[in-house]
Parts: sequence; C-alpha cells; structure tokens
Amino acid sequence: MTVTWADVTARYEPGMALPPLVGSSKLVVDHVDDDQLCVRQRLWRACLTREEFENAARILDEAGDVTPIEFGELLRVHHATTFHVTTDCSRVPNLSATVLRDLGAFGKSPASR
Repeated sequence: MTVTWADVTARYEPGMALPPLVGSSKLVVDHVDDDQLCVRQRLWRACLTREEFENAARILDEAGDVTPIEFGELLRVHHATTFHVTTDCSRVPNLSATVLRDLGAFGKSPASR
C-alpha cells in the first residue's frame, strides 16, 4: 500500500496518540502541517519532515514484506550508508516506521499486526 503526505495531514491532528513500535509509552501528535509532523513522548520530542516521510515510503515500497521493526532498522542503515548520512542520533527511522504502520502501509503478516 502506497501512502502519501496527504494521508498524514488528513489523519493526524494535535493531541492524537500513536502506539509506539514497542513498549507502552504513547506518542502524542504536537503539530502537523504541509512540511512536518511533530510528536512527543514523555522524554523527547521529534519531527518527521515531508521529505523524510516520502523517502521512507519509497524505501518501504522497494523493501517488500518487512515488519515495522525490520523496516526501522533498514531505514537506519540507509541513513547511515547513503549520501543522506546522518551522524547524530535520529528518531526518523522509528518515527517513519510508526507512522507508516499506523497508516496501514505494512503487510498483514502476523509480525506486523
């Protein structure tokens, strides 16, 4: 299933909660607009840009049947080994996987439910 930024802006609004990939600490949407989606958790706040999301959706389309956690790791490797190298700690891979999972972009294998 291909998802777009329009799906993000249509679904999310401030105050909505998203389940994390693992654990029980919910992510809460702080802000969403045409350029970014920002969420907070008890200990941190992070934003996912439209460009980062669209890149993640493209990579997911190419990845085939992976779980959200596998995809987060795949995206982390992508960011560490391509011309997009990100050397600081980034929540983008897991946040991308979380949003894509919430939007239904992953297959219906038992591990991704």
